[in-house]
Amino acid sequence: MIGRIITDLAPTPQNCRNSEGAFINLKNGDILFAYSRYGEEGYQDGCSADIYACVSSDNGETFGEPFLLYAKDTVDTDNVMSVSLMRMQNGDLGMFFLKKIGGLYCMPMLVRSADEGKSWSDPVNCVNELGYYVVNNDRVIRTKSGRIISVAAMHGVTSVEVVNGRPQAKGVAPGKLYVFGSDDDGFTWKTLAKDIRLPPVRFCTTGVQEPGVVELSDGRLWCYIRNNSGRIFECFSSDGGATWTEPQPSWFTSPRSPMSVKRLVDGRLLAVWNPIPMYNGLSNMVKGAFMDGRTPFVLSILDENGPKFTEVKTVENDLESGYCYTAIHETADGAVLLGYCAGSVEDGCCLNRLRIRKIPISEL
Repeated sequence: MIGRIITDLAPTPQNCRNSEGAFINLKNGDILFAYSRYGEEGYQDGCSADIYACVSSDNGETFGEPFLLYAKDTVDTDNVMSVSLMRMQNGDLGMFFLKKIGGLYCMPMLVRSADEGKSWSDPVNCVNELGYYVVNNDRVIRTKSGRIISVAAMHGVTSVEVVNGRPQAKGVAPGKLYVFGSDDDGFTWKTLAKDIRLPPVRFCTTGVQEPGVVELSDGRLWCYIRNNSGRIFECFSSDGGATWTEPQPSWFTSPRSPMSVKRLVDGRLLAVWNPIPMYNGLSNMVKGAFMDGRTPFVLSILDENGPKFTEVKTVENDLESGYCYTAIHETADGAVLLGYCAGSVEDGCCLNRLRIRKIPISEL
Protein backbone atom coordinates (compact mmCIF):
# COMPACT_ATOMS: atom_id res chain seq x y z
CA MET A 1 0.00 0.00 0.00
CA ILE A 2 1.14 3.56 -0.63
CA GLY A 3 0.19 6.84 0.97
CA ARG A 4 -2.24 7.17 3.84
CA ILE A 5 -5.97 7.63 4.30
CA ILE A 6 -6.90 11.21 5.16
CA THR A 7 -10.64 10.83 5.60
CA ASP A 8 -13.58 8.54 4.92
CA LEU A 9 -17.04 9.84 4.11
CA ALA A 10 -19.00 6.82 5.31
CA PRO A 11 -22.66 6.09 4.55
CA THR A 12 -25.36 6.38 7.20
CA PRO A 13 -29.10 5.58 7.16
CA GLN A 14 -29.75 9.26 6.38
CA ASN A 15 -26.88 9.52 3.87
CA CYS A 16 -26.85 6.32 1.83
CA ARG A 17 -23.99 7.14 -0.53
CA ASN A 18 -21.06 9.52 -0.99
CA SER A 19 -19.32 9.24 -4.36
CA GLU A 20 -17.82 10.73 -7.54
CA GLY A 21 -15.92 13.84 -6.51
CA ALA A 22 -13.34 16.34 -7.76
CA PHE A 23 -10.73 18.68 -6.24
CA ILE A 24 -9.73 22.25 -7.04
CA ASN A 25 -7.43 24.87 -5.52
CA LEU A 26 -9.27 27.92 -4.22
CA LYS A 27 -7.79 31.38 -4.59
CA ASN A 28 -6.84 31.53 -0.90
CA GLY A 29 -4.78 28.34 -1.20
CA ASP A 30 -7.38 25.98 0.28
CA ILE A 31 -8.39 22.79 -1.52
CA LEU A 32 -12.10 22.24 -2.20
CA PHE A 33 -13.38 18.69 -2.66
CA ALA A 34 -16.90 18.45 -4.11
CA TYR A 35 -18.87 15.20 -4.41
CA SER A 36 -22.32 13.65 -4.76
CA ARG A 37 -24.17 13.13 -1.45
CA TYR A 38 -27.22 10.88 -1.49
CA GLY A 39 -29.96 11.05 1.13
CA GLU A 40 -31.98 8.34 2.85
CA GLU A 41 -33.95 7.34 -0.24
CA GLY A 42 -31.31 4.93 -1.57
CA TYR A 43 -27.93 4.65 -3.26
CA GLN A 44 -28.98 3.82 -6.83
CA ASP A 45 -27.74 6.32 -9.42
CA GLY A 46 -31.15 7.91 -9.96
CA CYS A 47 -32.00 8.43 -6.28
CA SER A 48 -32.04 11.85 -4.67
CA ALA A 49 -28.62 13.54 -4.45
CA ASP A 50 -27.07 16.98 -3.92
CA ILE A 51 -23.50 18.21 -4.33
CA TYR A 52 -21.66 18.60 -1.04
CA ALA A 53 -18.10 19.75 -0.38
CA CYS A 54 -15.39 19.86 2.25
CA VAL A 55 -12.29 22.05 2.43
CA SER A 56 -8.66 21.51 3.40
CA SER A 57 -6.47 24.40 4.56
CA ASP A 58 -3.32 22.30 5.06
CA ASN A 59 -2.52 20.79 1.65
CA GLY A 60 -4.89 17.87 2.11
CA GLU A 61 -3.65 16.74 5.53
CA THR A 62 -7.15 17.22 6.94
CA PHE A 63 -10.58 18.15 5.56
CA GLY A 64 -13.32 20.01 7.38
CA GLU A 65 -16.95 19.07 7.85
CA PRO A 66 -19.01 18.61 4.66
CA PHE A 67 -21.46 21.33 3.65
CA LEU A 68 -24.05 21.78 0.91
CA LEU A 69 -22.41 23.29 -2.17
CA TYR A 70 -25.15 22.94 -4.79
CA ALA A 71 -28.69 21.71 -4.21
CA LYS A 72 -30.62 19.60 -6.71
CA ASP A 73 -33.56 21.97 -6.27
CA THR A 74 -31.47 24.73 -7.84
CA VAL A 75 -31.99 23.06 -11.22
CA ASP A 76 -35.43 21.63 -10.36
CA THR A 77 -34.43 17.99 -10.45
CA ASP A 78 -33.98 15.01 -8.12
CA ASN A 79 -30.32 14.26 -8.66
CA VAL A 80 -27.08 16.13 -9.42
CA MET A 81 -23.88 14.06 -9.49
CA SER A 82 -20.46 13.33 -11.05
CA VAL A 83 -18.62 16.59 -10.43
CA SER A 84 -15.70 18.02 -12.42
CA LEU A 85 -14.11 21.31 -11.35
CA MET A 86 -12.16 23.79 -13.47
CA ARG A 87 -10.73 27.30 -13.08
CA MET A 88 -12.28 29.37 -15.83
CA GLN A 89 -10.33 31.91 -17.89
CA ASN A 90 -11.87 34.91 -16.14
CA GLY A 91 -11.06 33.47 -12.71
CA ASP A 92 -14.48 31.97 -12.00
CA LEU A 93 -14.78 28.58 -10.36
CA GLY A 94 -16.44 26.26 -12.88
CA MET A 95 -18.39 23.19 -11.82
CA PHE A 96 -19.60 20.52 -14.24
CA PHE A 97 -22.16 17.96 -13.14
CA LEU A 98 -24.83 15.59 -14.43
CA LYS A 99 -28.47 16.58 -14.07
CA LYS A 100 -30.71 13.53 -13.91
CA ILE A 101 -34.16 14.38 -15.24
CA GLY A 102 -36.89 12.02 -14.05
CA GLY A 103 -34.39 9.18 -14.14
CA LEU A 104 -34.80 9.03 -17.93
CA TYR A 105 -32.43 11.77 -19.08
CA CYS A 106 -28.91 12.63 -17.99
CA MET A 107 -27.60 16.03 -19.06
CA PRO A 108 -24.09 17.46 -18.48
CA MET A 109 -24.31 21.00 -17.11
CA LEU A 110 -21.87 23.81 -16.22
CA VAL A 111 -22.32 26.47 -13.55
CA ARG A 112 -19.85 29.21 -12.59
CA SER A 113 -19.07 31.01 -9.35
CA ALA A 114 -17.39 34.39 -9.06
CA ASP A 115 -17.15 34.05 -5.24
CA GLU A 116 -15.47 30.64 -4.85
CA GLY A 117 -18.64 28.62 -4.52
CA LYS A 118 -20.83 30.83 -2.36
CA SER A 119 -23.21 31.51 -5.26
CA TRP A 120 -23.63 30.10 -8.76
CA SER A 121 -24.65 31.26 -12.21
CA ASP A 122 -27.54 29.86 -14.17
CA PRO A 123 -26.58 26.47 -15.64
CA VAL A 124 -25.36 26.04 -19.19
CA ASN A 125 -26.31 22.82 -21.00
CA CYS A 126 -23.12 21.24 -22.38
CA VAL A 127 -24.92 19.08 -24.96
CA ASN A 128 -27.22 20.01 -27.81
CA GLU A 129 -29.93 17.34 -27.67
CA LEU A 130 -31.93 15.76 -24.87
CA GLY A 131 -30.63 12.28 -24.05
CA TYR A 132 -28.81 10.10 -21.55
CA TYR A 133 -25.19 11.33 -21.58
CA VAL A 134 -22.77 9.99 -18.97
CA VAL A 135 -19.72 12.12 -18.16
CA ASN A 136 -17.67 10.82 -15.24
CA ASN A 137 -16.37 12.90 -12.36
CA ASP A 138 -13.05 14.71 -12.74
CA ARG A 139 -13.05 14.15 -16.51
CA VAL A 140 -13.62 17.52 -18.24
CA ILE A 141 -10.32 18.97 -19.53
CA ARG A 142 -8.94 22.13 -21.11
CA THR A 143 -6.44 21.63 -23.93
CA LYS A 144 -3.38 23.76 -24.67
CA SER A 145 -5.42 25.64 -27.26
CA GLY A 146 -7.92 26.69 -24.58
CA ARG A 147 -10.69 24.41 -25.87
CA ILE A 148 -12.70 22.63 -23.18
CA ILE A 149 -13.37 18.98 -24.03
CA SER A 150 -16.02 16.74 -22.51
CA VAL A 151 -16.41 13.13 -23.64
CA ALA A 152 -19.66 11.28 -22.94
CA ALA A 153 -21.21 7.87 -23.33
CA MET A 154 -24.65 8.33 -24.86
CA HIS A 155 -27.14 5.58 -24.04
CA GLY A 156 -30.65 5.10 -25.39
CA VAL A 157 -33.15 4.10 -22.69
CA THR A 158 -34.77 0.76 -23.60
CA SER A 159 -36.90 0.08 -20.51
CA VAL A 160 -38.15 1.94 -17.46
CA GLU A 161 -38.93 0.98 -13.87
CA VAL A 162 -40.54 2.99 -11.09
CA VAL A 163 -38.36 3.54 -8.00
CA ASN A 164 -39.85 5.41 -5.04
CA GLY A 165 -42.65 6.66 -7.24
CA ARG A 166 -40.38 8.01 -9.98
CA PRO A 167 -39.50 6.55 -13.39
CA GLN A 168 -35.89 5.39 -13.74
CA ALA A 169 -33.94 4.02 -16.67
CA LYS A 170 -33.71 0.26 -16.17
CA GLY A 171 -32.41 -0.89 -19.53
CA VAL A 172 -30.06 1.15 -21.67
CA ALA A 173 -28.72 0.47 -25.15
CA PRO A 174 -24.97 -0.06 -25.70
CA GLY A 175 -23.25 3.28 -25.40
CA LYS A 176 -21.77 5.43 -28.17
CA LEU A 177 -18.98 7.98 -27.78
CA TYR A 178 -19.95 11.64 -28.10
CA VAL A 179 -17.41 14.47 -27.88
CA PHE A 180 -18.40 18.01 -26.93
CA GLY A 181 -16.26 21.14 -27.02
CA SER A 182 -16.34 24.80 -26.08
CA ASP A 183 -14.05 27.48 -27.53
CA ASP A 184 -15.47 30.37 -25.49
CA ASP A 185 -14.70 29.17 -21.96
CA GLY A 186 -17.87 27.13 -21.56
CA PHE A 187 -20.53 29.67 -22.52
CA THR A 188 -21.51 27.78 -25.68
CA TRP A 189 -20.94 24.17 -26.73
CA LYS A 190 -20.81 22.24 -29.98
CA THR A 191 -20.86 18.55 -30.82
CA LEU A 192 -17.41 17.73 -32.20
CA ALA A 193 -17.99 14.01 -32.84
CA LYS A 194 -20.80 11.53 -32.21
CA ASP A 195 -22.05 7.98 -32.68
CA ILE A 196 -18.58 6.43 -32.32
CA ARG A 197 -19.04 2.75 -31.50
CA LEU A 198 -16.80 -0.02 -30.29
CA PRO A 199 -16.03 -2.59 -33.01
CA PRO A 200 -17.60 -6.04 -32.56
CA VAL A 201 -15.75 -7.82 -29.75
CA ARG A 202 -16.56 -11.21 -28.32
CA PHE A 203 -18.48 -10.97 -25.01
CA CYS A 204 -18.56 -7.16 -25.11
CA THR A 205 -22.18 -6.09 -24.66
CA THR A 206 -21.93 -2.65 -23.06
CA GLY A 207 -20.60 -0.58 -25.92
CA VAL A 208 -18.93 2.67 -24.84
CA GLN A 209 -19.16 3.37 -21.12
CA GLU A 210 -17.78 6.23 -19.03
CA PRO A 211 -15.03 7.51 -21.34
CA GLY A 212 -12.22 9.79 -20.23
CA VAL A 213 -9.81 11.98 -22.17
CA VAL A 214 -6.35 13.47 -21.72
CA GLU A 215 -4.15 15.57 -24.01
CA LEU A 216 -0.83 13.95 -24.89
CA SER A 217 2.38 15.97 -25.15
CA ASP A 218 2.25 15.88 -28.95
CA GLY A 219 -1.19 17.50 -28.93
CA ARG A 220 -3.24 14.38 -29.68
CA LEU A 221 -6.26 13.58 -27.54
CA TRP A 222 -6.32 10.09 -26.02
CA CYS A 223 -9.76 8.78 -25.13
CA TYR A 224 -9.96 5.71 -22.87
CA ILE A 225 -13.23 3.78 -22.64
CA ARG A 226 -14.74 1.48 -20.03
CA ASN A 227 -16.59 -1.62 -21.27
CA ASN A 228 -17.03 -5.29 -20.30
CA SER A 229 -14.60 -6.91 -22.76
CA GLY A 230 -11.81 -7.29 -20.17
CA ARG A 231 -9.76 -4.39 -21.58
CA ILE A 232 -10.04 -0.63 -21.58
CA PHE A 233 -10.52 0.51 -25.20
CA GLU A 234 -8.84 3.61 -26.62
CA CYS A 235 -8.98 5.96 -29.58
CA PHE A 236 -7.09 9.09 -30.62
CA SER A 237 -7.81 12.47 -32.21
CA SER A 238 -5.23 14.68 -33.94
CA ASP A 239 -7.59 17.55 -34.73
CA GLY A 240 -8.93 18.73 -31.39
CA GLY A 241 -11.67 16.12 -31.09
CA ALA A 242 -13.37 16.37 -34.49
CA THR A 243 -12.27 12.99 -35.86
CA TRP A 244 -11.10 9.86 -34.05
CA THR A 245 -9.37 6.59 -34.81
CA GLU A 246 -11.46 3.46 -34.49
CA PRO A 247 -11.55 2.35 -30.82
CA GLN A 248 -9.27 -0.61 -30.12
CA PRO A 249 -8.23 -2.58 -27.01
CA SER A 250 -5.52 -0.80 -25.02
CA TRP A 251 -2.71 -2.15 -22.83
CA PHE A 252 -4.97 -1.84 -19.78
CA THR A 253 -6.91 -4.88 -18.58
CA SER A 254 -9.93 -4.11 -16.44
CA PRO A 255 -13.32 -5.31 -15.24
CA ARG A 256 -16.38 -3.21 -16.03
CA SER A 257 -14.87 -0.27 -14.18
CA PRO A 258 -13.64 3.21 -15.17
CA MET A 259 -9.98 4.21 -15.42
CA SER A 260 -8.78 7.71 -14.51
CA VAL A 261 -5.77 9.51 -16.01
CA LYS A 262 -4.36 12.96 -15.28
CA ARG A 263 -1.22 14.82 -16.32
CA LEU A 264 1.02 15.85 -13.43
CA VAL A 265 2.83 19.17 -13.22
CA ASP A 266 6.12 17.51 -14.17
CA GLY A 267 4.59 16.29 -17.44
CA ARG A 268 4.07 12.64 -16.54
CA LEU A 269 0.70 10.93 -16.78
CA LEU A 270 -0.76 9.18 -13.73
CA ALA A 271 -3.26 6.37 -14.34
CA VAL A 272 -5.47 4.76 -11.69
CA TRP A 273 -7.57 1.65 -12.42
CA ASN A 274 -8.60 -1.91 -11.51
CA PRO A 275 -6.27 -4.26 -13.43
CA ILE A 276 -7.98 -7.66 -13.11
CA PRO A 277 -10.85 -8.31 -15.54
CA MET A 278 -13.88 -10.35 -14.62
CA TYR A 279 -13.30 -14.03 -15.35
CA ASN A 280 -15.30 -17.24 -15.15
CA GLY A 281 -16.38 -17.89 -11.59
CA LEU A 282 -15.90 -14.31 -10.37
CA SER A 283 -19.14 -12.62 -9.35
CA ASN A 284 -19.96 -8.93 -9.35
CA MET A 285 -21.53 -9.51 -5.92
CA VAL A 286 -19.61 -10.19 -2.70
CA LYS A 287 -21.72 -11.41 0.23
CA GLY A 288 -24.73 -9.78 -1.34
CA ALA A 289 -23.05 -6.40 -1.96
CA PHE A 290 -22.30 -4.99 -5.43
CA MET A 291 -18.52 -4.79 -6.02
CA ASP A 292 -18.26 -5.60 -9.77
CA GLY A 293 -14.70 -6.91 -9.44
CA ARG A 294 -13.31 -3.45 -8.63
CA THR A 295 -10.31 -4.61 -6.63
CA PRO A 296 -7.33 -4.41 -6.52
CA PHE A 297 -6.94 -0.68 -7.05
CA VAL A 298 -3.62 0.32 -8.60
CA LEU A 299 -1.76 3.22 -10.15
CA SER A 300 1.13 3.69 -12.53
CA ILE A 301 3.12 6.49 -14.10
CA LEU A 302 2.74 6.31 -17.87
CA ASP A 303 5.25 7.13 -20.54
CA GLU A 304 5.25 10.90 -21.08
CA ASN A 305 3.71 10.43 -24.49
CA GLY A 306 1.32 7.74 -23.20
CA PRO A 307 -0.33 5.37 -23.13
CA LYS A 308 2.05 2.57 -22.04
CA PHE A 309 2.71 2.00 -18.35
CA THR A 310 5.67 0.63 -16.42
CA GLU A 311 5.68 -0.20 -12.70
CA VAL A 312 2.26 -0.82 -11.15
CA LYS A 313 1.72 -0.01 -7.47
CA THR A 314 -1.16 -1.20 -5.31
CA VAL A 315 -3.26 1.42 -3.57
CA GLU A 316 -5.94 -0.89 -2.09
CA ASN A 317 -6.68 -4.62 -2.42
CA ASP A 318 -9.38 -5.67 0.05
CA LEU A 319 -11.37 -8.48 -1.60
CA GLU A 320 -14.56 -7.41 0.22
CA SER A 321 -14.39 -3.82 -1.06
CA GLY A 322 -14.50 -2.06 -4.42
CA TYR A 323 -12.56 1.00 -5.54
CA CYS A 324 -13.53 3.28 -8.44
CA TYR A 325 -14.44 6.78 -9.76
CA THR A 326 -11.16 8.45 -8.87
CA ALA A 327 -10.41 12.17 -8.60
CA ILE A 328 -6.72 13.12 -8.87
CA HIS A 329 -5.18 16.34 -7.53
CA GLU A 330 -1.62 17.52 -6.87
CA THR A 331 -0.86 19.45 -3.70
CA ALA A 332 1.62 22.28 -3.17
CA ASP A 333 3.69 20.16 -0.75
CA GLY A 334 4.59 17.50 -3.31
CA ALA A 335 1.84 14.92 -3.03
CA VAL A 336 -1.18 13.58 -4.90
CA LEU A 337 -4.67 13.37 -3.43
CA LEU A 338 -6.92 10.56 -4.64
CA GLY A 339 -10.64 10.81 -3.92
CA TYR A 340 -12.40 7.53 -4.74
CA CYS A 341 -15.27 5.22 -3.89
CA ALA A 342 -14.13 2.61 -1.36
CA GLY A 343 -17.29 0.88 -0.19
CA SER A 344 -17.11 -2.51 1.50
CA VAL A 345 -19.49 -5.38 2.15
CA GLU A 346 -20.34 -3.62 5.40
CA ASP A 347 -21.33 -0.49 3.45
CA GLY A 348 -23.64 -2.47 1.14
CA CYS A 349 -22.03 -1.36 -2.15
CA CYS A 350 -18.66 -0.22 -3.44
CA LEU A 351 -20.17 3.16 -4.36
CA ASN A 352 -21.38 4.14 -0.91
CA ARG A 353 -18.16 5.19 0.88
CA LEU A 354 -15.91 7.99 -0.38
CA ARG A 355 -12.24 8.03 0.65
CA ILE A 356 -9.48 10.61 0.34
CA ARG A 357 -5.88 9.32 0.31
CA LYS A 358 -2.68 11.38 0.19
CA ILE A 359 0.36 9.93 -1.57
CA PRO A 360 3.77 11.66 -1.71
CA ILE A 361 4.89 11.99 -5.31
CA SER A 362 8.13 10.28 -4.29
CA GLU A 363 6.07 7.10 -3.68
CA LEU A 364 4.72 7.11 -7.23
